Amino acid sequence: MLMPFASLMRLWMLVLLVGLNGCSLLKPKPEVVDNQVQTKGALAPELEQMFADALGLLRDNEFEQAEQELLVITSKYPDYAGPWSNLAIAQLSLKKYEASLESINAAINIDAKFCPSLALKGVALRELGRFSDAKAVYLQAIECDPDDVASVYNLGVLADLYLHDATTALFYYQTYLVALEGEQDSTVESWVVGLKRRVPEDQRIALVTKKSAPIEKEQVAAKETVAEKEIILNEPVDMANDIDEPQLAGEE
Repeated sequence: MLMPFASLMRLWMLVLLVGLNGCSLLKPKPEVVDNQVQTKGALAPELEQMFADALGLLRDNEFEQAEQELLVITSKYPDYAGPWSNLAIAQLSLKKYEASLESINAAINIDAKFCPSLALKGVALRELGRFSDAKAVYLQAIECDPDDVASVYNLGVLADLYLHDATTALFYYQTYLVALEGEQDSTVESWVVGLKRRVPEDQRIALVTKKSAPIEKEQVAAKETVAEKEIILNEPVDMANDIDEPQLAGEE
């Protein structure tokens, strides 16, 4: 029987530590970067320090403290997308899914083109059991950023674990492996091997290499509701021992 990862929400913190404008901050020392400085003037030193402290708490898995710090930041400085997104990460990790969704929506309202917030929103929607909505948001995330291989993977896992759609899961897993461009993921490769045993060749969705085309192809060929589950990409630490990997059907 397929089993989901055990610590899905917590792992997203490693993927999506974001700056005030949403820039990735997977660096040893947090930096505050903001494209709104031109209109707002220099960032307040207090804001820079508070935000750096909050990122440190997230990296240390101190989610309750991080949430409190980020609540203060978003109250005093509500016009920056990054703190709202990081608040959502803390709340997801604390299983406060409704609150997290509200924080994500606040970030998107500030910067509708911030692609990682769309991907993160899919996580919250999946945790709330809103699979169709999660699918739509993940597709938006991929349209926003065609290099978002995490959302491609996430679509495959939802099809595999939650919708029990082996054909669509196989398609997205294979698309994800192609997108790695020479890198290997032995775990997903093993899932593909198992799924190929279950999905006859004449029922498989053909892969295409053009960016975004796999999503369009699947929509036409499968027309299935698929969405998400978390993936760790470019993680700063090894989280392999923190997850229960899905088992392929038929495995003991």
